[in-house]
Amino acid sequence: IFEDEWLNKKNIVKSRLKNLFNLSENKIFARKTQIKNVSNIEAKNFLIENHLQGKIDALINIGLYHNDILVSLMCFGNLRKNLGNNTKENSYELLRFCNKLNHNIVGGASKLLNYFEKKYKPNELISYADRRWSSGNLYNKLGFIETHISPPNFFYINNQSRINRFQYRKDILISKYNCD
Repeated sequence: IFEDEWLNKKNIVKSRLKNLFNLSENKIFARKTQIKNVSNIEAKNFLIENHLQGKIDALINIGLYHNDILVSLMCFGNLRKNLGNNTKENSYELLRFCNKLNHNIVGGASKLLNYFEKKYKPNELISYADRRWSSGNLYNKLGFIETHISPPNFFYINNQSRINRFQYRKDILISKYNCD
């Protein structure tokens, strides 16, 4: 657990830890939920409140609702250039998946992914697991095939905030600070 996560997102960290130890206070079976498209604003707010990495711009946001409350969210977008991918027609990346704090939605990821695959019929779907939190087991259960394990990423620290190294690429530094 990084210091900034504990300082700034303690509730999310605690919820993740409870889920890892099967101690989540609220268990809901996916069959008792309804699938709906989620607006960008609702997805953004849900991710800020429930996902360690926070919000992301996605093309498609699909959620599970229980009693009209969003309890699980899966976000899809084009393949990201900063991860070495080029956009291809009908290829997607699973960008984010999370449940509401202190909730375990049994079968939720499978229900969301099956809906996405039936509706959008992707030629290719990729995703990445944060190996600090998981071995990628959920991806195996969902039918993904592990192609490789990336080396650890690195970040810069600025006032207790982690900033991805991608923000300090040469082209950005040149354009932002007019230096070589």
